[in-house]
Amino acid sequence: MIAACLLLIILQLSLHLNSAGDWQLIFWQLRLPRLLFVLGTGLCLGLSTLLLAATLRQPYIDGSMLGIANGAELLVALLVILNANILTYRVLVGALAGVVCLGLLRASVFKLKTRPLFMIIGGFCLAMFFNALTVILTSNSGWTGKSMGNVTWTDVIWLLIILVAGCFLWILAGQYLQYFALPEIQTRQLGFNEDRAALIFQLIAALWLGAATAVLGTAFFAGVVLNQLIKELTKLGLVARLPFVGIFSILVVLVADTLGHFAFYPTELPTNAVLLLLLAPAFVFLIVRWSRAV
Repeated sequence: MIAACLLLIILQLSLHLNSAGDWQLIFWQLRLPRLLFVLGTGLCLGLSTLLLAATLRQPYIDGSMLGIANGAELLVALLVILNANILTYRVLVGALAGVVCLGLLRASVFKLKTRPLFMIIGGFCLAMFFNALTVILTSNSGWTGKSMGNVTWTDVIWLLIILVAGCFLWILAGQYLQYFALPEIQTRQLGFNEDRAALIFQLIAALWLGAATAVLGTAFFAGVVLNQLIKELTKLGLVARLPFVGIFSILVVLVADTLGHFAFYPTELPTNAVLLLLLAPAFVFLIVRWSRAV
């Protein structure tokens, strides 16, 4: 997977570059920041889903199904329409919006954790509500905030800051992640404060997913498919899957962005749409595999 990532990185930086007269400007101001943001987005997408699924004890759930991704999109769109200068800080706004959505979820939908079907339905309704508002707000505004094609160094810097902030929180609570691989009744017997640790990990997930979604846009079920593929193919435990989920998510988002950028060059396809197209067959594969296991 690492070799494939390196190959795609070289392709991203070099394809159609020699034909451009101002190739140095294109490389430093367009290609390189875009590539770095794509790498960070892949990492955020995969690991945020793993953290949410683990802390909620629901393996088939991610931030797109709970409204975190759509909430980040909505707040970014709303603020950009009110003040176009906010677009410069869309990654920061997306991260903060993710945290706000997490607060709403913890005060409402997450209280249904013991009834997973109702929690998923409640989260999905919230996601659809945010998505509908975003479409209404942006239908005639000419807003083009969701695009990997207009990533700037400011976006990259903010994503790096948010990644580092999340890593700092992870250092504080990382040793507790392994407890979420145990049954809840067992963690209670061990005297583990699950809710406090879950809050920290969910905060990391909300920050990372909100920041990535502010530029990528919502990719429904993408995080679930990426995580479940690694789980099915490696059969590893929760903590052991972390590096594989991170690298695999980066690889798949890299493939999606490379195809979106160069398949019909110079016309650009939305990276999140290409990502969904790539993962649709994988989703079918997982359903078939699960049906045979029943």
